[in-house]
Amino acid sequence: MSRVEEPRRHADRAAQFSPFAALTGYYDLVRERERVTEPRREPSEEESARISGELAAVRKGQLVRVTHYERDAYVTTEGIVTCVDPVSRELTVVRHHIAFDDVWCVEPLS
Repeated sequence: MSRVEEPRRHADRAAQFSPFAALTGYYDLVRERERVTEPRREPSEEESARISGELAAVRKGQLVRVTHYERDAYVTTEGIVTCVDPVSRELTVVRHHIAFDDVWCVEPLS
């Protein structure tokens, strides 16, 4: 008597084709290594006045591009301002919190 095999269920079949991530975290590490580090720039009095003026003009709901220092390099974050907190000296673009002291440039996009 031959035994009739039960057909494989779709989920079981799909599991054999699922991606194999043997190098979990490897690509994140490679991207981190590619990151160019640079020292923090100390703004002059004129640059400080410009940055303060740009921060004073930012309003909640405004679309902006913010260049700021993060960890060991300058990065650019674009998005809608969700919060400007002068007490804690922090600007929030979408969900990204940026300290006023880390801001180099704020450009309105709308």
